[in-house]
Amino acid sequence: MEVVSALGADLEDFDRALRTGVGGLRAEPDGTFLGRMPHPDWDGPGDPLAGFLATVLAGACRRAGQDAGAVLADPDTLLILSTTKGDIAGLLAGAGETRLGPFLGRVRRAAGHRGHAELVSAACASGAVAIARAARLLEAGWGRRALVLGFDRLDPFLVAGFRCLGAMGTSACRPYDDDRDGLSLGEAAAAVLLVVDDAPGVRLAGAGLAGDAFTIVRPCDDGSGLAVAIGRALQDADDPGVDGICGHGTATVANDAMEAAAFRTAFPGAIPPVFGLKGATGHTLGACGVLEAVACALAIRGGVLPGTAGFCATTSGLDVASAPRATSPRRLLTVNAGFGGLNAALVLEG
Repeated sequence: MEVVSALGADLEDFDRALRTGVGGLRAEPDGTFLGRMPHPDWDGPGDPLAGFLATVLAGACRRAGQDAGAVLADPDTLLILSTTKGDIAGLLAGAGETRLGPFLGRVRRAAGHRGHAELVSAACASGAVAIARAARLLEAGWGRRALVLGFDRLDPFLVAGFRCLGAMGTSACRPYDDDRDGLSLGEAAAAVLLVVDDAPGVRLAGAGLAGDAFTIVRPCDDGSGLAVAIGRALQDADDPGVDGICGHGTATVANDAMEAAAFRTAFPGAIPPVFGLKGATGHTLGACGVLEAVACALAIRGGVLPGTAGFCATTSGLDVASAPRATSPRRLLTVNAGFGGLNAALVLEG
């Protein structure tokens, strides 16, 4: 795994912040709270953005004890890129890139990738959908391993778009809190290497996808689509029990209420503890599903359930972790919901 986010420049920074409850949202000059990640000049000569993403992929390989060059050059290595906007700055350039397909090609060239590659753009569920897609391709024999890369960057066009939707909060976002009033955007690049073997470690035990097609942007109030995705993931994992839930937690009034309804349906007995990352990282769009899967893997490895930055209190009935908890989780569920009614759920276990 490798992560660059508002919580730091690498996986160690990300893990340390999750363990200590440190947040990465900062106020911009106009008062908007955003989660910016440390990065070089992406808009310089050549293609520094693609080069940066290639280093994130290489980092995930190295942390798995693999030679990055050999892995990326092996035709049996799949590459699945998840993003909602790709190189969004191209929309504002005179001859800029406005389609997502060429962006995948740029990343492949910079990384020296030679295997099968796909781009997943499923709104804010993109990252989780990409991981599920990679797992299915591996099961079908398309390759021996898969790299999944989630990425989206902040841009004035993007921020203005969410502001026009009325989705931006007036302060740093407060996932699941009764006083939440909107999201904070963030940016991230997160990569995971999936392999098919019996070695000890964190494994993807199950995945479930569903669509509710309720409206273009608003989630279905009863959470039925997300509940179906959760049910499918738990069934795929052959076990209905989990020790915690990494929620989508955008801190919009509609999304968080929908999630609570979905959790009540999926877990009619007792809802496991819930935590959310977006109060610390911002909503990283196409990257958040990969970012949150990494957070779950780190929680399982380290025995600490992350807290929920910005959360104070809720009457929803959810047990929301406001601070990191030393609970030694063995199985965690992570969920994402996107515009257009796209829902995804993954089960990870140690």
